[in-house]
Amino acid sequence: MNALVLIAEPDPFNLRLLQEVCEAAGHEVVTALEGGAALDLVARKRPDLALIDVGLPMHVPAPVALPKGDEPLGGLEVLRVLKADPELKAIPVLVTTPADDVESRRASIVLGAEDYVARPYRVFEIQQRIRNALRRVIAERRLLSLGDEELLDPLTRAGSAAQMQISIEYEMTRAVRYGHPLSCVSLRVAGLGRVIAELGREAGDGVLVQLTQGVRGCIRAIDHLFRADRDELVVLLPETSAGDAKTVVRRLREREESGGLAGAAIGAPLGLEIGLAGRPESRATDGPALLAAARSTRRPLAKS
Repeated sequence: MNALVLIAEPDPFNLRLLQEVCEAAGHEVVTALEGGAALDLVARKRPDLALIDVGLPMHVPAPVALPKGDEPLGGLEVLRVLKADPELKAIPVLVTTPADDVESRRASIVLGAEDYVARPYRVFEIQQRIRNALRRVIAERRLLSLGDEELLDPLTRAGSAAQMQISIEYEMTRAVRYGHPLSCVSLRVAGLGRVIAELGREAGDGVLVQLTQGVRGCIRAIDHLFRADRDELVVLLPETSAGDAKTVVRRLREREESGGLAGAAIGAPLGLEIGLAGRPESRATDGPALLAAARSTRRPLAKS
């Protein structure tokens, strides 16, 4: 994503460094040396991301109204103004602080900052945190751009593959930002082709619908269920480690062994395969990698 990045930094050397890092990544950059100018730039052209230094001096221009109460707090006050505005609060903000300024980092997260970057700067860290913040922006925009017919699979009424790709990236970004666990389960109907060949398309569709209903009965309301491919369902479990997600796998196995998950009506073996991956247990750093890790661990669901 080629984004418009606002850099609000009072030190010319640091400002130039941040600008070069952002431009090298293909982003357009606008800069400000103090808080009032930063807010003026936001008012004229909304950025996709803001990098705001906690020590930013605050010279407020007349048209900008600050919340009543405390004296201006530089970069934190700019952050407070942005997050108090319904039209601007969605802009992800990275706050830059000295390495030992723990209080400012804590305050910035409480005020709604996406993340922080500590000085002295490390180029890799800046690039990675900008990428993480922009992933959320991209995911939200893609979700908003999808029509109702694109959000759901027409057969199973589970989430569509398009929605899954966006949602897994969005949830992974949130998990990385807050340090929360996230797990992904892949369930494949290995015998679907055989069922269709022997019993017809209608029987195969019935298996998928029944399987989707069975999986829904084994997960929580906050979990996400998608039809990822012709013969695959994917469950995304926020706030859930791989260890805790094994509870879902156990429920699915018990239901399958009792004949209540799918396939009982047609009396044909489905060859269900299941795989599980989670962070921080896996080394996945983005949504697609987490899904790939879950798929790579697929094994027969039924115990041999």
